[in-house]
Amino acid sequence: MQDSSEIFVEKEEAYVALPTTEDEVVFAISVKTGEPNAPHLLYDGDEHALLYRDENDVVLLDYLNSEVQKMLQGSQKIYVAEIDYKEKQLIRDYTVPVEKVVSYPINLSPYFD
Repeated sequence: MQDSSEIFVEKEEAYVALPTTEDEVVFAISVKTGEPNAPHLLYDGDEHALLYRDENDVVLLDYLNSEVQKMLQGSQKIYVAEIDYKEKQLIRDYTVPVEKVVSYPINLSPYFD
């Protein structure tokens, strides 16, 4: 398990998950600081996913609904749209590969209510 003191984990409070016509998922999240570098999504088949924007910048997507879970289980990639909700502007969008995992490399318990 990776030392979580090296990683910044942000629980995304208000994301939106939308299906595409190809049964893939677009996650709309609030804009983050800095450009993503080799982003990837870790997914364990349950109701949480970790979006690694880079190796030390992680976004926790919590309480995924069952339809999103089904789509992620069969997905090889997702799309991310980072939005500045205050300015009502899309800042960046990118494709992210999905990696299925048995467990997450960091302890997530401090981020759950």
